[in-house]
Amino acid sequence: MEMFIDLHPFTNASPYTVVETMSLAKALILFREVGLRHLLVIPKISTRSPVVGILTRHDFMPEHILSLNPMLVKSRWKRLRFRLAPPSKLF
Repeated sequence: MEMFIDLHPFTNASPYTVVETMSLAKALILFREVGLRHLLVIPKISTRSPVVGILTRHDFMPEHILSLNPMLVKSRWKRLRFRLAPPSKLF
């Protein structure tokens, strides 16, 4: 417990951030254009904690979004088109 490793030289002092009210679609565009691995979510009001959450590649997977919002599967919203990958077959 008395030993520690200083990771400061390896940390990003100014990571990409989005406000918590930003749409997931806009965050996805930022993710793709910049090639990010993670994206920090900060609060709209600065009196709250500095980081509200983190978005990773997993959060943009169609399966993950549909598991959080099952109503989207039956939605007739034309702009939302997810193609679920077929289950992998083991031979």
